[in-house]
Amino acid sequence: MRKWIIGGMLAALVVATAACNVVVTPTAPNGWTFTKDGFTAGSSGVYMNGPGTPPAGRGSALLTVDAAGREAIASTGYNGVGLSAFNQLKYSTYQVAANATGGSPNLEFDVDYDSTDSSTVYQGRLVYVPESNGGVDTPGAWQTWDTMSTASGGWYSSASNGSSFRPVVGGTVQTNPPCTQTTTFCTWADVMNDYPHAKIAGAFMVKVGGNGDAGSAAVDNIVVGIGSQAQFTNFEPGDGNVAVTTSTAAGLGFGFVQDSGTTGTGSFVSGPNGSDGSGSAQLNLNSSTDGEALATGIYAGTPFSDLTFLSYKTYQAAAGTNATALQFDADYDSTDASTAFQGRAVFEPSLSQGAPVTSETWQTWNPLTATSGWWSTHTTIVAGVTAPPLCTEAIPCSFQQLMTDYPNLSIRPITGTVTSGPGDGTPIAGGIWLKAGSNWPLPYSGNVDSLTIGVKSGTTNGTATYDFGG
Repeated sequence: MRKWIIGGMLAALVVATAACNVVVTPTAPNGWTFTKDGFTAGSSGVYMNGPGTPPAGRGSALLTVDAAGREAIASTGYNGVGLSAFNQLKYSTYQVAANATGGSPNLEFDVDYDSTDSSTVYQGRLVYVPESNGGVDTPGAWQTWDTMSTASGGWYSSASNGSSFRPVVGGTVQTNPPCTQTTTFCTWADVMNDYPHAKIAGAFMVKVGGNGDAGSAAVDNIVVGIGSQAQFTNFEPGDGNVAVTTSTAAGLGFGFVQDSGTTGTGSFVSGPNGSDGSGSAQLNLNSSTDGEALATGIYAGTPFSDLTFLSYKTYQAAAGTNATALQFDADYDSTDASTAFQGRAVFEPSLSQGAPVTSETWQTWNPLTATSGWWSTHTTIVAGVTAPPLCTEAIPCSFQQLMTDYPNLSIRPITGTVTSGPGDGTPIAGGIWLKAGSNWPLPYSGNVDSLTIGVKSGTTNGTATYDFGG
């Protein structure tokens, strides 16, 4: 962990007070990064739209861990700032599901407990635990934690219990720190009374994991007040052109999936000629049962009524009538209590009554304005009642008809987390699928590119084009 001299501390203070609003996206991280905090076990961090209605903008940072993992969103932008300079320290979290047992994310930072002495040894972290002072996690809702409230005694020193790291004050190591996780949580006032010359000495982060529990939670709107200024850090999925490649896909929440069968393959490739950017995503089917897709869950829970624009491009190498379909895991009535899987809402280019699917040609599809092409794969649930779909593959609908039939249709929200196996802690959520197959004529090799999604959330609008390839 790095420690700054006084000049660095003043520079950090100026940076923190100069900006009022910081928007953090995958392509403009502004000094923030996802980190496993030194662990290699299963964990991930992605920026997503939602969940629900975030306190700032339309998105947040989603942190996921298995029972052994750690995941944080972290910055060194406050490195060297004295704790006495802070007059606001708040953040908002969203516990995704009742079975996500890890609790709300903690706020924590590396700390030098006495910046006036000569000690430069690492002394652990100060950690804020939302549930420590009567705080209650409410799954499926955004909650804001005021860590400096006089009623919020949620702080402890990680340099306690069995840790080998201890606070050093006046050059003397504290063998029994006053703020501990097992016996004595402290208020911010207690911390400042015990350590008036403490400063941040490294990373400032919001983190899940470390307690043996698996789960997922989102974080947004970190508020740090210094002097007369407050800095608001807002996490967003990002707008504009986003390059999704072999090296960036996982961090952006995209991945190839064998949706059916076992021999389909997917990869990011250069070309074919006419693709946007560095290339495209290629989907290959090797069996009539194969279904291969490029999928993402970063729009889970987004209402279809919030979609302002939707388009994508396809290329088919061989002659035939099929082109990559755009599919959404569907919740046909987001206002009822049902969380059951209801299949997908599918846009099928070959059913859109637009231009015919043409081989060896890039074609652009606009599902929101197409005359037809939408259908449902399963029975629907509206107001808690199961019924056959109104839009079928035999009688597909326009988007306008789909919304008339299902005005509260949304991408399926996060309904829980995986509780065992290799995906332990992973959200169970609705995805967007760019899918080829199944039961398509063979051979089939097709490409997809430039998935463009426009979304509004309250008064916030955003449009991202996901440029696949390379």
